[in-house]
Amino acid sequence: MMRLKRFGVVVALGGLLLATQPWTPLQPALAQDSNASLHNQIDVLKAEMSQMQQKLQALQQQEQKNEERANVAAQAAQQAVAHTLPPNAPRVTESATHRFGLTSADGQNAIEFTGRLHLDTAWYLNTRSDLASARGDDLDSGINARRARIGVDGRFMGDWAYALIYDFGNTSDTLNINNYAAQNTKLQPAYATSYNSALSGLENAFITYNGFYNHGQKYPVAIDFGYLDVPSNLDEATSSNDIMFLERSSSQVVQTEFGGGDFRSAFGARSNNDRYWAGLYLTGPQSGALHTSCAATPTTEANSTSTSCPTPDQMALVTRATYQILQDQDYSLHVGVNNILDFTPRSSSNAESLQLYDRPELRVDPTIFLVTCGQASTPTTTGNTCKGINSKGADVLGFEFAGAVGHFYAQAEFYHYMVNQYLATGERFAPTLDFNGGYAEVSYSFGGTRHYLPSSGAYTGVIPEQPLSFNGGGWGALEIAARYSAVDLNDDSPGFGKLLSSTGGVEGGYQQTWSIGLNYYPNSNMRFMLDFLHVNVTNRLLPNSTTGALTLNGGVSFNAIAARTQINF
Repeated sequence: MMRLKRFGVVVALGGLLLATQPWTPLQPALAQDSNASLHNQIDVLKAEMSQMQQKLQALQQQEQKNEERANVAAQAAQQAVAHTLPPNAPRVTESATHRFGLTSADGQNAIEFTGRLHLDTAWYLNTRSDLASARGDDLDSGINARRARIGVDGRFMGDWAYALIYDFGNTSDTLNINNYAAQNTKLQPAYATSYNSALSGLENAFITYNGFYNHGQKYPVAIDFGYLDVPSNLDEATSSNDIMFLERSSSQVVQTEFGGGDFRSAFGARSNNDRYWAGLYLTGPQSGALHTSCAATPTTEANSTSTSCPTPDQMALVTRATYQILQDQDYSLHVGVNNILDFTPRSSSNAESLQLYDRPELRVDPTIFLVTCGQASTPTTTGNTCKGINSKGADVLGFEFAGAVGHFYAQAEFYHYMVNQYLATGERFAPTLDFNGGYAEVSYSFGGTRHYLPSSGAYTGVIPEQPLSFNGGGWGALEIAARYSAVDLNDDSPGFGKLLSSTGGVEGGYQQTWSIGLNYYPNSNMRFMLDFLHVNVTNRLLPNSTTGALTLNGGVSFNAIAARTQINF
């Protein structure tokens, strides 16, 4: 019994002792269990990573095999193409102006198709003329394919450019104008043989060297040779796709007759940067002009009936220089000067003579009211011929101005024409004939603006900010315009150029034209134009319908409405 009590006391004391001691003896066992669990987790993760690495390696190997197969397939395709296409195979291209063409693989050679179509319709209103007995009725309204051009341009070996463009338009007005005049009884008899020689339809056929531009020269120069549009003034340097009205002013047309303008054979050089433009051209006759010997017309000072013609082809020196005084995104100011020195004037009679003329800034009815006559033949019942001014040289000086502020644009040019006459037998001197002309035009556009084009030293047409699109919400651009132009081809200086008497001179007429226009641009490749013109021609020659005698102070006045549908690429 005592043993049991002692044992109970010992157990009680032992329990009390355990109750009073901290629980430290169990912690090492728990730590060991936790470490074992972590090691197990690490082993599991290592196994999973090993499996992922194996899968990744398998994927990489498969990807490598796929790339090898793709390379083999590409090489096979290239080899197949190599058997069907020549080296440097061209690619089809489209320019920013939607010209389609072909370009070589290295970009050094290219050919593009280009063209323009200008379809004009005109209604002549309220014609008042002193020529009622000679003409019989009013001017003819109608339709005219003013321009119908198609051709190609491009580059060769990087540094060379070329163009070949033919114009199928104006076939009844310009390609055979003398025959047309002879058949049209409404044309004034005095002008039946007064026009320059008929042009061919070859508008552009030239080669240009651009190497100095392409290789970063400080003063780049391009060299042109062939038949081209010689940029002899601001309006001529502006594309016919971009001019403000259907026709350029008559004063500008007269300037080009000294040796500039379209269809002109020329050799010259030009240079430009963002501010300046300068050009110098030696020009010859237009395409289709006569190249035969001279007729029996005055060509020398010693003999007014000489058949000698030492330099029969027309030759002239054309210069033009411009500068942008101000040039910013929202405004600009342009100034320039131009000159044409005509060494050997030549008319359709093959003589060294010069004839200045133009239709009244519209090309549907071909009648000409503004024309200089330097010599009249004997009057006949069929009318009097009007020949050019017998001239040993001529000169025209022009000044050009233009500027833009936002959507507003203005442009103006002034010309002074000088014609040096031959001496007639018995005369001590031959006076220089002086004529003047010019124009000023303004426009305001909505939804687009005109921009300066450094390569031509001129301005573009209105470029729509949002072309017409029913999906995109754009409507194109609209332009309203106004112009006044005048050209005076009268000079009363006495001399061999006189037509009526010793007190008379050359009476080519004084023409004034007031025009307003409305132009709609659905996009940069199309335009619809509507013009109203009031034309007044005074102080000009009037042929008698019966005798052909020429008298002064004939005149004509009329209004016209004209429209154009235009597409170009």
